[in-house]
Amino acid sequence: MSDAEIQEALGNAQADEAGITAAMELLETQAQLRDIEKMEFSSWVLEMERIGSPESLLAVENANRAAQGLPPLSQPTMAAPVVEPIEDVVSRLNELYANQGVDAEPALAEPVVEETSIQEPAIAPFFQDEPAYEEVAVSSEPVFEVIEVIEEVAEPIFEPVSEVAAEQSDSDLNEFERLLAADTVVGAEDELTALEQELEELPASVPLTIIEADPGVEFPSVSAVEQVSLDSAPKVNRGSNAFSQFWAWLGLSGSVLPLGLAWYVHSKGIAFSQAVLAIFLGALASAIVIAVGALAGKRSGLATLMLSRAAFGVYANAAPAAFLTIVRVLWSAAIVAVLINFGTEYFAVESLTSFSSSSTLTLIGVAVAVVSAAVTLAIFGGRVLFRAQRVVGLVGVAAVITLVALSASEIDIDLLLAQSTSAWPPVFGVAVLTFSIFGLAWTSSGADFARKLSISARGAAVVGWGALALAVIPTLVAGYGIALLGSIPKPEQSGLSSPGFHSVSMLQQFSELLTPWLGYVLAGSAALTIIVVLAMSFYSSNLSLHSIGVKMKPALAQPLLGLKALAVAAVGVYFLTNLWELLAGYALVVAVPVAAWSGIFVSDILIRRIAYHEISLSRGYGFYKAVNWVNLSGWLVATALGFGLTYSQVPGFGWTGYLADLMVNQEFWSATSLGIIIAFAFASLVPVLTGIPRIKKQEAEVLAIEARRDDLKDIFGLAD
Repeated sequence: MSDAEIQEALGNAQADEAGITAAMELLETQAQLRDIEKMEFSSWVLEMERIGSPESLLAVENANRAAQGLPPLSQPTMAAPVVEPIEDVVSRLNELYANQGVDAEPALAEPVVEETSIQEPAIAPFFQDEPAYEEVAVSSEPVFEVIEVIEEVAEPIFEPVSEVAAEQSDSDLNEFERLLAADTVVGAEDELTALEQELEELPASVPLTIIEADPGVEFPSVSAVEQVSLDSAPKVNRGSNAFSQFWAWLGLSGSVLPLGLAWYVHSKGIAFSQAVLAIFLGALASAIVIAVGALAGKRSGLATLMLSRAAFGVYANAAPAAFLTIVRVLWSAAIVAVLINFGTEYFAVESLTSFSSSSTLTLIGVAVAVVSAAVTLAIFGGRVLFRAQRVVGLVGVAAVITLVALSASEIDIDLLLAQSTSAWPPVFGVAVLTFSIFGLAWTSSGADFARKLSISARGAAVVGWGALALAVIPTLVAGYGIALLGSIPKPEQSGLSSPGFHSVSMLQQFSELLTPWLGYVLAGSAALTIIVVLAMSFYSSNLSLHSIGVKMKPALAQPLLGLKALAVAAVGVYFLTNLWELLAGYALVVAVPVAAWSGIFVSDILIRRIAYHEISLSRGYGFYKAVNWVNLSGWLVATALGFGLTYSQVPGFGWTGYLADLMVNQEFWSATSLGIIIAFAFASLVPVLTGIPRIKKQEAEVLAIEARRDDLKDIFGLAD
């Protein structure tokens, strides 16, 4: 079949899935026939060239011209050689021998004529077939006649080739060739759908551009504002190395935020060694779940909640994705609430509604400025946000180093080691809280900040740098903060304020005991950290909105997210009397369904060994199907189990702990929040016990489709 006939057959087969499957079988059959035809033609060409006669060479040329749609060449008219009578030949030979025949020899061995005739490899067999003519014809006239005829035949052979090449370079690939040259590894039924959508979106005159993997190729400059899309990041734009994961999370973990966690943990009266162990365990668990998401982002170049469709199904994923998106927006509001609460104490604001007060106006101005800066960074995203993460991380590390340099002499090791250990359930509760704040709050963003990682980046390096930024550094910073707080007088002893988690009290205490300007350094570092962390949250929230079908450009989505976060935070600070305790309580509540989702998502990633089939992530009839009832049910059951084993005192969640009420030790379940870990563990087992055969089958189908696509491209000579 010709390309036009194949294309017509493909167009008639797009009505349903069965027709598409038949069309793909037709493609494979025609490809095999063309392969056989190509080999037979090559064998025939070799045979014709071996014969080497003008007729055989002309037949080969006409066959090539017919394949290119050009008219055949006519049979060349060969001049008959002029043969002298034998008597004249004998007479001339006798005359030559008698006169030594010296000046006649150069004409017989004319070097120019020999060079001209031998240069063309297709002509050499012609002279071998007629040795008698070469021996008998002494005069040069027939020789020049033969050369003229050969040149007449040879000239058209090479002329049409350049014309055809020019025609091919100027013309666009037809639809069938574009189908085989698709850059994404797509399935049989999805290739046709992707081609149809592409043809609807692009003008017919737009050619398919194939970018060579050549270091000398210059690519157009990338816009500073990153375009948000559900499609995977192009391979040519994915040049980040594994070390970039360290900078991506350093702004969160290497700042003064771990000092705030240390202040909160120290206020609970937990011993130094136990507190450090609890924070390390929580930070390590956080690093693991975020790093696994980063591996999936590196493997696919897609956002986190887009990848979640492979685990839950394309349509069923909307339920956990919508919940996680709401949680992400609420975490943004919580960050702004921390800022407002910090500013209320720092600027001594008596009432947030007293707009005539200069302190209130100052606080409002600072809050709006910080949120605006975060919105601006989130709009740019990409390289701009990454550079901000790196700069703020370095500023935070510098602030912590300054604190260590000024306060190292205040550490009392003997006093810290002499502290008596407390009960272990509260210690475990601190570890769970750390896991909820650092790990589960950001597990739905792990792949969002790893989409630009190079495919060649080693997975171990990605996990290693992520663990350094998310586990080691926050443990060191928080551990030093706990040691310092355990060595200096308590707030009630210094007359600053009542014990508890008060950010300004911490800064005031450090300033009075060390140096006055240290409080300003830490406050400035905290403000910059809040800007970047808030920008990261907005950026990830917009990707999450795209994954559930709410597609807005960053210039529109980010200001809306900023306004929502500012409004919710203001209401929360105004109506809530104990913000920190409520934030900790709600963090544990929302951590239950997030832990259940994270368990299924992480296990699904670890089971897979190849990249995701991107087209199937957006079509319900693809490899991942519309609904994965097993994983969706597992998420709901794990969430119910977690709520049943977790107590919460925050308003609206007094019904939790219904399973713990049936047990003998309710105090243990209340202090440890173990229900969150049980929800995560139970959900992690669901894909392991029920999903391995399904995932292996999916990967086998994807590899088969990829192999068939590569075979078709090799047959038709198309490039990636």
